[in-house]
Amino acid sequence: MAPRESSSSRPAWASRRVIIAAAAAIALAAAGTATALAAQHSGTHSHAGSVKARLAASSCGGPAGAAYVALPGYQAFDAVDTSNCKLIQQYNVGDRPVPNTGTSDISYDSSEQGVAISGDTLYFADTGNDTVAVINAATLNPDNYANPAETLIHVGFNPQGLAVTPNGSQVWVADTGPQTGQPSLSGISVISTATNKVTSTLRLPTDPREIAFSPSGATAYVTTGAGLLVISTSSHRVVAVIPGLGNPEDAAVSPDGKTVYVTNTAQGVVDVISAATNRVTGAIKVGQMPWQLVLSSDGSTLYVADGDSNAISVISTKSRRVTDTLSDAGDPVSLALTPDGSQLWVGGLTSGIVTVFATANDSLVGSFNVGYGGEANAGDGELPTGIVLTSTPTPGS
Repeated sequence: MAPRESSSSRPAWASRRVIIAAAAAIALAAAGTATALAAQHSGTHSHAGSVKARLAASSCGGPAGAAYVALPGYQAFDAVDTSNCKLIQQYNVGDRPVPNTGTSDISYDSSEQGVAISGDTLYFADTGNDTVAVINAATLNPDNYANPAETLIHVGFNPQGLAVTPNGSQVWVADTGPQTGQPSLSGISVISTATNKVTSTLRLPTDPREIAFSPSGATAYVTTGAGLLVISTSSHRVVAVIPGLGNPEDAAVSPDGKTVYVTNTAQGVVDVISAATNRVTGAIKVGQMPWQLVLSSDGSTLYVADGDSNAISVISTKSRRVTDTLSDAGDPVSLALTPDGSQLWVGGLTSGIVTVFATANDSLVGSFNVGYGGEANAGDGELPTGIVLTSTPTPGS
């Protein structure tokens, strides 16, 4: 596996995807590999601070609720109390029983990359096992890391991202397919949330990555290697393909449904697309390797994780300009806003640190290491690739 900044001819965006997809192997190689990856990362943001300077979580606090952080490098997820950034428990997820043993032993072989939440229900895209794990967050037991009640749903090859439809009735899963040049094995698995079964499969000619829905739920926007696919959710047909977006990774739709924002990883911009015409109407220059993005509930502010710049770009959607740049060493890739919009939570891929910012003034609230105890280096190799936030406290808070 080639690190992203190696001399390999592999494009940077592809190498990052390999790092994430091979997270289970990284975990088995233990902390030495993770440390090597972190050492080889070279951020370019001139104000990037020291990772060690951000370890203390004593000042970290916010609204009541819970954060659930997907950690494919440890085949687990963290449940965190958002009021004080305290780790309540690190739970295993997506791990299947060992077959043909006559015991209750579990194979700890999961590697969940994506996470979504609807009400109290958590959905994890378990890339390594080609499943989606469904867990009722209200039933989590902080005294037992291995026994949350979960349902495993078999989907397609290498599920990466997933999203719940606005009405909560379906989960769409991006099955990226095997990395063997077989695009015919890529597609979208559609799961009924009522039955936890796959009700249909959409075959795609290219690899899907992340999924975003229009507010009405009538349209799904899917980032792929070929561009942005626009899909009718009623007919399951691709109605448009928007090319030339530079290996897009993530997408977000404005609250009025008129605008779609897409991270262009190759060109270091956010492409702005008109939903009415399915055409690019502008591009906002951000940092290097923009990965995930998240939009404020009123649609006025867009946050973009610029992993290779060790920064987050804060964008005014009205002016289409970057109004602030937040320093965050450790390769920030995952983003989420608290339900009240008061805080932005950021996951560092190579640092294993979650950093919290106040959205009122873009100030640093605090940070903590993922993993047991939150001590320094606790998150080495755990790779926080997804965060969801809810106003409902996790059991044990």
